[in-house]
Amino acid sequence: MAGVARKVLSAVELTRTSMAFGAITDLWLIVILSRTRPEYHYMPVATMPLAQALACSAITAIGLFAFGATLNDLLDARRDRVFSPQRPIAAGDLGGTQALTVALGSLLMAIAGAVLFGSGALLITLLVAGGLVFYNGAGKYIPGVGIMTIGLLHAAHMLIPNDQFTFTLPAWLAMTHALVVAGAMHILQGKRPPLSRRAIASVVAGWIAWSSVLIGLGVMRSSGSFWPSDAPLWGTLLPVLAAAGFGAVLLRKIPRALTPQIAATKVARYGALWQSVYAASWLFAWGQFGWGLIALVMAALAFGLTIAVKEVSTALHDPLSFRG
Repeated sequence: MAGVARKVLSAVELTRTSMAFGAITDLWLIVILSRTRPEYHYMPVATMPLAQALACSAITAIGLFAFGATLNDLLDARRDRVFSPQRPIAAGDLGGTQALTVALGSLLMAIAGAVLFGSGALLITLLVAGGLVFYNGAGKYIPGVGIMTIGLLHAAHMLIPNDQFTFTLPAWLAMTHALVVAGAMHILQGKRPPLSRRAIASVVAGWIAWSSVLIGLGVMRSSGSFWPSDAPLWGTLLPVLAAAGFGAVLLRKIPRALTPQIAATKVARYGALWQSVYAASWLFAWGQFGWGLIALVMAALAFGLTIAVKEVSTALHDPLSFRG
C-alpha cells in the first residue's frame, strides 16, 4: 500500500498538480467574464452549459500544466540526478517511459478539453504546448528569451476559452506576474547563465513591446476603451492591490527563507497561488462577487493541498521539492 501511495505521490510531484489551481482559475475567469458579455453569445464558451465550460477549461489547464512540468523533469533528468536527486525520475520512483506517457497523456487531455471551445482555442493550446517544448528544450538556457517566453505562455493560456476576448488586461497582468516570478526564481536558484544586464534589458524591452500589443489589441477591438463601460471604474484598483499584496508577500518571505533554494520554492508556490487571487480581484471588479469568492477558495485549496502533499511526502520519503 505504501508503494502505491508513493507512486501516486511521485506522479503528483512530477506534474505539480497541487500548483495547478491558479491555471484553472485563469481560464475560469475568462469563461465567466465571456458569459457576461452579449458580444460573445454565439461562441462555444457562451453556448455550452456552464458546467461543461468550466470542466473543459479545467481539463485544459491541468493538462497543459502537467505537460509542461513533466517535460521539464524529463529533459532535466540527468541534471536532477546531481542537483535534485529527490525528483521522481532522478530518484527512480518513475521511469522515463512512464514520465513520457504522463506527458503525452497530459497533452492529449489538454487538447480534448480545448477542442470543444473551437478551432481558435485548439490553435492556442497547440501554440502553448509548442512554446513549452521550446522553453524546456532551449529557451530556458537563454535567460532573456526564456523568461519572456514564460510570460507570453501565461498570457496566451488565458485566452484559450475565448480567443476573441477584447478585455486583455487580465492576460497582461498574468504575463507581468509570470515574468516577475520567473526572474526571481532564476536569481534565487542561481541558474546558469545568470541574468546579465543585457538579459534584463531584453526582458524589459520584450515586456514593453508585448504589453503594447496585448493592451493595444484589446483597446482597438473594444472601440477604444481598455475598461468595460458598464464596470465600475474603482474596480481597476483591485488588481493593483492584489499585485501589491504579492509584492508584500515576497518581501516578507524571501528574507526569512533559510536558503535561496527555499526562497525560490516559496516564490513558485505563492506565485502559482496568487493567480487565483488575481482572478478573484478581476471578478470582484466586474461585480461577480460569488465567483470571486470561489476563486479565493481555489487559492486556499491550492495552499492546503500543497501543505498536505508536503506532509504526506515527509512520511513516505524525503521532503518533496516544488519547482516552478
